[in-house]
Amino acid sequence: MGGMGSGRPGQRATVEGCRSLKLDVNWVTRVVRKKLRDLPEGARLEAGPSIWTWTTRGETAPWARVLVTLSLDRWRGEARLLFDIDHASRRTGLQDQTVQMETTECRFGGRRWWWLCPATRRPCATLYLPNGGTRFLSRGQGAYRLAYASQNGDSLERSNGRRTRLHRKMGGSHGHAGDPPPPRPKWMRRRTYDRLMIDWEAQMNRHDGIWMDGAKRLLQRLK
Repeated sequence: MGGMGSGRPGQRATVEGCRSLKLDVNWVTRVVRKKLRDLPEGARLEAGPSIWTWTTRGETAPWARVLVTLSLDRWRGEARLLFDIDHASRRTGLQDQTVQMETTECRFGGRRWWWLCPATRRPCATLYLPNGGTRFLSRGQGAYRLAYASQNGDSLERSNGRRTRLHRKMGGSHGHAGDPPPPRPKWMRRRTYDRLMIDWEAQMNRHDGIWMDGAKRLLQRLK
């Protein structure tokens, strides 16, 4: 049924093979970013619940939905996720999950939001709920350990690879594609780190564009 642990021995389960639901922090926070920029110091923004749904191709009624309520200040906050999803092999049951969130400064202004994975406490851009899971977690080591199906070598997978390589060049210890940029190591020159940081921000923007283009094409096919 494509659940956790399915697939040939020695291979990691894939996001696609587990029919994973994905919650992208950029999508979830997009509608409140302007309000957050105008938020007075020390104030807090309560938003939602917003409803996020997933639909099978050719169907109009969603097969999965998650209610997301945000409680944020300008730098950090939390999201409350309410869901009861009838996944491929088993139902999650009613779940009430809280996920912490934080921000990092962008080099050219503004702030970028991140989830803090409930399993690892590491920042990540996307949370996953695979078939067989009951909580939204990151896909890396210490959480679901999901891989992407890379045999097709699509543009998104290549972009993930470039981001991971940049992360490691900057001295990152784990180097997942969805991690925020690591702080400058003591042994690295400031000029080198600044150059890599510019490359990192540019690659992040390119990756967001590739992801959005793919999402638009998918939505057009589902119409």
